[in-house]
Amino acid sequence: MNLIETLQNLEPIFIEAGQLAYKMQKGVSNHSKHNTGNNVIDIVTEADLAVQEFLLEAISKTDLVNCCLMAEENTPSVKKFNEQGKYYLAVDPIDGTAVYAKGGPYFSVIISLHDGKKNLYTFIYFPVFNWTHRIINEKHSVEGKTPEFTLPTEYKNSIIYWTGDPEKTIPELYNELKNKGIIFTKIGQDVGSIAPFVLNRVVGIYKENINVYDGMVEFDIATARGLKIYSAGADGKLDLSNIKKREWGLYYPGYYLALNNNGK
Repeated sequence: MNLIETLQNLEPIFIEAGQLAYKMQKGVSNHSKHNTGNNVIDIVTEADLAVQEFLLEAISKTDLVNCCLMAEENTPSVKKFNEQGKYYLAVDPIDGTAVYAKGGPYFSVIISLHDGKKNLYTFIYFPVFNWTHRIINEKHSVEGKTPEFTLPTEYKNSIIYWTGDPEKTIPELYNELKNKGIIFTKIGQDVGSIAPFVLNRVVGIYKENINVYDGMVEFDIATARGLKIYSAGADGKLDLSNIKKREWGLYYPGYYLALNNNGK
């Protein structure tokens, strides 16, 4: 059995993990795992740890244990995986922890696999809505009912981003888009970035020094949809095998900007 088939067979476990997070949400305790001053980065809950260990315990019983694991939290089963594996398995037990800790619904479980060159598999599950996105070999499928949500009015004509400085990093592209009336808007913690982007509610998404655990999701969706993507890495090209470490975890040096169809 190949690794993609293995991941597909594990999807009921991924969904169960999401439902575990949902059940634990009410009254969940949290603390800071870093001291950056950015709540989106620093916060971790007891559910992040429990859900990740639930996932890794199941995954480690398959051939995926031979992968190089990129797990957001440091839980016991992390050490079972092969740091030298040629495939990279990323696990984000609760993407949107800041949203989750506030009792918000826009959090998800994210599992992804790549070979250092391109994405092979990504699974995103929003348990509150029972809403699933799956990208396999650049083909995107969706299951479940599309959630309803309201965004601030300025998001409508915006490229949204969490961190970084697009005006400084991509000045020419920044000004070109600005001249078209497109603005860059730093987003808050209520909805996250996946839902607004995937539902075409924003012009695009910008990510800089990209978090390995969840940061490539919109890139993978944009690639599968044939959308316009601008990207560059440390050596001029975004390189999934070039993984660096910072205080709050692993990242890919560089940036990407993906435009929805309303950004042309």
